[in-house]
Amino acid sequence: MVAAVGGLILVMLHRCNASPVFYFMKDFALLNNFFDHIYVITLHRATERQAAIKTNLAGLNYQFFFGADKQQHPIEEMIQQGVYDEALAIKNHRYHKPFSAGQTCCAWSHKLVYEDVLNNGYKKVLILEDDVTAVSNNQDLLPAIIQELPANWELLYFDYSKNEKPQPIKQYWYHLQKMLGGLTWSHASIANLYPKKISEHLASAGYHDYTSAYAITAAAAEKLLQLQTPIAYLADNLLATACTTNLVNGFISRPKLFTQLSQGDDKLTHSFVDD
Repeated sequence: MVAAVGGLILVMLHRCNASPVFYFMKDFALLNNFFDHIYVITLHRATERQAAIKTNLAGLNYQFFFGADKQQHPIEEMIQQGVYDEALAIKNHRYHKPFSAGQTCCAWSHKLVYEDVLNNGYKKVLILEDDVTAVSNNQDLLPAIIQELPANWELLYFDYSKNEKPQPIKQYWYHLQKMLGGLTWSHASIANLYPKKISEHLASAGYHDYTSAYAITAAAAEKLLQLQTPIAYLADNLLATACTTNLVNGFISRPKLFTQLSQGDDKLTHSFVDD
C-alpha cells in the first residue's frame, strides 16, 4: 500500500507471518543533533525487528543496545543473583503479582541502558524499543516540542498509553481505595495520575504505560537506576512512579511522535515479553 501522509510518502508492506514494515521518507536531523546518544533496545534473536528498524528509522543515528533475554535468564536465576527482588516487586505491583521472566528482562534491559548512560557520561539520550515507528505527520512538531521543554526537564515520553484524559470520579475512587489499604499507588501518584497541560505541545507526565519511546537526562538515569536496584518495578511502572511522585520531572509530547507495533488493540507484531 502506498499513501501520502502529512506530505511524506508512506509505503507499508505486509509479509507472510512477519511484521509489517513502514517505509518513511523523513528527516531525523533534529533528534540526531539534540541527543547525545540514541538507543534502540533489542535482543540478539530479534533480527526481523532489527531489519525493520533499519528501514523505519533510516536517517536516525541510533545504536542497537542488546538487552536481557528471558530465554537466557530464568526467573529463579535472576532472584538468586539479586537482580530481581520478587517480594518487593509483589509489594509494588498494583495487583500484588510477581513478574514473569519476560517482564523482568524487559525492566533489566532498560536498567542496563541507564547504567550505560552514566558510564558514558551522556547528558541526554533517546531510548527506543525495537518495535517502534515514527508517526510521520507529527514529526514536524518536534522543533516546537523541544523549544517548549523547560530547562529542568528530566524525562519526556514520545509514546505512551492510558490515563491520557482526566477522570475525576475514578481518581477520587483510587484515593478512597488507597485510604482503605486496597491500592499500592501513593496518594501523590493518584493526584498526578493524569497529565496537566504545560504548553501547546507539552503536558506533565501522568501514570502512563509504555517505554517504547522516551528521552531522559543523566539526572533521571541516576534516579531511575537507584529506584530499580534491585529490579522491583515493571519497566513502564518505574517511569510512571518516578514521574507521578515527582522523583523526576517528567513530560509527555502532544501529539505522540512514535508508536509501538506490539502493543495496543491493533497489534501488528508479537511481543518478546509475552511470547
